[in-house]
Amino acid sequence: MKDIVNDIPKYRKKKKSNVSRSNEKSSHKHEYFDCLLVVNGNPHHADYCRICGKISNISFFETKIIDEEYVQMDKDEIFEKYNGLQKFYINSIWSKYVPLSERR
Repeated sequence: MKDIVNDIPKYRKKKKSNVSRSNEKSSHKHEYFDCLLVVNGNPHHADYCRICGKISNISFFETKIIDEEYVQMDKDEIFEKYNGLQKFYINSIWSKYVPLSERR
């Protein structure tokens, strides 16, 4: 019976991986910068962390004022407005991270 109590293994910390950036992703303070997310040809203004690629503050609709009314901007106007920003091409607007290795 005494041996059964002592058979509980001790917790061991995981070693750093040479391949994965998971440790870098988990232990940092996010530094967000403006970017343009392009999903199926439709642009969305957002912020992303340069360290891990986390997406934040997505603007789903851009508007402008014409004759005291708000009008939605089309994609050409959004591309023109944010032409100096970093563009990321992603598959889904619900993605949580941008692919930092595939900067275009």
